[in-house]
Amino acid sequence: MNRFTSEEERLLKLFQSEANRRAEEEFARIFTENDNVRVAFINENRAFTDGRNIVVDPAEDKLFSDYDAIESTLEFLGLPAGSCSQWDALKLTTRSQDIHECLHIIFTQFPLPSIRDPRSTTKAKMITLSLIANILEDAYIEAVGASLYDNVEMLLKWGRASRMFVSRPSEGTISQSFAEAEIGETDADKLMYILNYMATELLYPMIRLPGIKDVCAEYIEKIKPKYINGSVAPSPKKRHEYACMIFDELEELIPESEEYIDSRYLDSILGGTETHSPTRCSAKQYASKGKEMSVNRRLFAKLDNTPVNNDNDNLGRYSSFICDSQSEYKAALAEEEAKGETVFIYGGEYDAAPIHSGIRIKEYHPKPDMNMSKAYSNIVKKYSAVINTYRARFELLLKSDREHYEGGQLFGNGISSKNLGDTKKRYWYRKSIDLDVPDLAVLFMIDGSGSMTGERKSAAITSSVILHEVLSKQGIEHAIVEHRAIFDEPLLEHDVLVSFNGSNAEKCNIMKIDARQGTREGLSLFWAERFLSRNSMAEKKLIVVISDGEPVHEYDGIPYAPPVSVMDTHNAARKIIRRGTKIIALALGGRNGSCYDALKQIYPETIDCTELKSLTGQLLRVISRELK
Repeated sequence: MNRFTSEEERLLKLFQSEANRRAEEEFARIFTENDNVRVAFINENRAFTDGRNIVVDPAEDKLFSDYDAIESTLEFLGLPAGSCSQWDALKLTTRSQDIHECLHIIFTQFPLPSIRDPRSTTKAKMITLSLIANILEDAYIEAVGASLYDNVEMLLKWGRASRMFVSRPSEGTISQSFAEAEIGETDADKLMYILNYMATELLYPMIRLPGIKDVCAEYIEKIKPKYINGSVAPSPKKRHEYACMIFDELEELIPESEEYIDSRYLDSILGGTETHSPTRCSAKQYASKGKEMSVNRRLFAKLDNTPVNNDNDNLGRYSSFICDSQSEYKAALAEEEAKGETVFIYGGEYDAAPIHSGIRIKEYHPKPDMNMSKAYSNIVKKYSAVINTYRARFELLLKSDREHYEGGQLFGNGISSKNLGDTKKRYWYRKSIDLDVPDLAVLFMIDGSGSMTGERKSAAITSSVILHEVLSKQGIEHAIVEHRAIFDEPLLEHDVLVSFNGSNAEKCNIMKIDARQGTREGLSLFWAERFLSRNSMAEKKLIVVISDGEPVHEYDGIPYAPPVSVMDTHNAARKIIRRGTKIIALALGGRNGSCYDALKQIYPETIDCTELKSLTGQLLRVISRELK
């Protein structure tokens, strides 16, 4: 997927709020009449469901920033030109995906019948049967949606039509791609051409496809009645039977290895095939037979798949939807304006290398989002035993009483014989018990680049929560900052999630740790050094870098990548350490075991964290070592 600009990312971040996610989840629960349905947002160019959990991608195919595709979709659907903003496109895409997956939850059988079918004797056969079933199911759930739910038809049409236009100049492109397509000599090439043709004819009946290639004409002629009827069959069982009949006709074309099955075209026109993928099953499968329901029409065609002209019946629903969407956008903008504080700093202000002179640093102090408090509390509750254990250890380390002896006193606990000759009669000595107060400030710099997704991101969030809970209790000054560099822009983003001596509510910001873009660590370190010195009077200052690899960024065609980025960051770290701020790096897991070796070239003190579950313990051991 293409990289987002900073403005696109800002809009996406604004849209993918917890409030919007909850709104989509509430809609899904009402629509499916199932309170157990969960909805999640991702930016991975796919949407799917496992029978209970729904995953949607508002930015799928970057439609929201494709002005030509949006205008072509509006024109095709008979909707007013220029009536759809980027925010509206995000809202329309998200809701159409949500509805599509809700319809699967209601009418599709889970787990997938193709997995247990006796025809699935090899992985290639199982995948082929699943692809056939996927096409039939997608066509059916859109038909049942158009037949039963007047209020969702416009959104289903948006989801299907926009996919036809996104990043393509016209609907004729699909037709042209078939006309110009050269079928390879293998049976697998023929198989995929047939499945692609079948999917396009069922889901895009408004497109006039070219003549069928001669080598595939006989197969398509045999299966066409089956896929036309199968796509409107009322029960999951019947649709699976049709899928099996089509499979039987095509079985001789199925390759021995699944590596020869190229489903990229199907993924693009279906919006992904993960809902019906036999290779992507949830750890816990949700069993559902799927409702049986007859249909009386298709989304863009009659039952016999004859195309029908678009009308303006959905204009009123569209206008109402856009009106609501704009109100939500204004509310989101107002909330954003009320949040946090932003400071811009230029790279030239630091004694960094000249390569950073034109780069800006956006230092952002977000306003705490109390919607995240429950998620934060859940982590604290889950790891309460760990938190309490480390609190007790730090209690022993920091709060141990230390006895101080002071002689030459006019009164005290006892008389010192060696001071009896003092003419001012300072014979006494005094003992006092002091508490050992930590004189340390720690700045955690968390790599916020795209490679920190998945388990690394989860580990960073969990560890930051535990660290904050333990260190706050002991009065140890600390801040947690997420940093990244925006590709193709002279911009670094430093999100100060928890600031030194900040409010208690700031801890909720930890839950917003994200993974996207790159890093420009050589400049970020200089920012960290100054931020530490300006916000803490502690004698000992420590920067803890948590990263999973080397810094990578690019702007104006000039790459900031190894070996240049490694050497630049190494020089920056060495300069900062010489000036009195200690730096320790934690290498997370590593890609192919290379992370530790890569960071060791930059930081003289690097700790290898091969197991993400041990991250918290290693971080706390680093802090305790500095306090001794």
